[in-house]
Amino acid sequence: MVGKRVFDSEIARIGDMLSAMREAFEPPAALLAGAAGNRELPDEARLAAADGNLKAAVPELQATEKAIARLVAGLAAEIGIRRSEFDTRERPTRLERLIGHVSKAAMRRRIEARWRRAVPPGHLAELLRRADLLVGLVKAERDILLAQRAKSEGDLLAFIDGRPYVIGKLRSEMGGAMTRVEAARHAERGVSVFQGFIDALNGRVKVFNTLLHKLMADTEDLLILHQAVSETARHGDEGLRPEPFPNLAAEIERFAKGMLTVRGLDRRKDHADRAFAERFPAEAAGEAAVEVRPAKAVFWLPAILRFRPARS
Repeated sequence: MVGKRVFDSEIARIGDMLSAMREAFEPPAALLAGAAGNRELPDEARLAAADGNLKAAVPELQATEKAIARLVAGLAAEIGIRRSEFDTRERPTRLERLIGHVSKAAMRRRIEARWRRAVPPGHLAELLRRADLLVGLVKAERDILLAQRAKSEGDLLAFIDGRPYVIGKLRSEMGGAMTRVEAARHAERGVSVFQGFIDALNGRVKVFNTLLHKLMADTEDLLILHQAVSETARHGDEGLRPEPFPNLAAEIERFAKGMLTVRGLDRRKDHADRAFAERFPAEAAGEAAVEVRPAKAVFWLPAILRFRPARS
């Protein structure tokens, strides 16, 4: 697993990148707000500059989104590895099988001691901390995007509703030298640029929805694994409190009340994984290359109850 310091440094770097990306959206948002409020079409130079700057920011926008996706995929892969380790905890090693030829009880005691050491809760707590940071990062950016989209969509509707006034004002400013058709064409150019800005916002909202759905499905998986490990190791979940994980407080509260269950989780995970793979195929492929999943997950409580400590 990537070191804590490296992970935290990458989170900080991505936060700075997101702040820079928000700055790229401010000029067209301000231009649209001014056009709607004044019922006035900006000149072609300002429209072209806003349009060009937004398009120029696309590569950096995509790089930022992929950086987040790599962290999300890395977290999912690590959860998958820990789940696989837990699922196969009862499978004897070669040494344990040799011991079993001498004493079945000794073999089972050794297996039990080994899987009690496997997937330590402290390791799972670190994964939860990382999930909390990622969820906070993604949620915050999505909330900003949703607020900007709502404001800009309202501004665009206001501009479109005031288009007859805008067209008339254009003709008046030109002293009658511009025909109504020409003025309408200029107004449509403005609508096209502003609609492109709204489309860009919508695209980013979809990306962050995809990231968030993937994160939340994986986090539920992690919480249930944490419960299974804790119950199996017989040390309880007293250390899992919502305070250290503010962005996951609602999920941990549901978990503490027994409301977080495996029911429907596989379906939600499959849906989130497919959407993530469609949007970030390279990152999803990297996750699949690292993660080792058993044919069928068996770490739920019924599987745990099938194991009984050996009688000495």
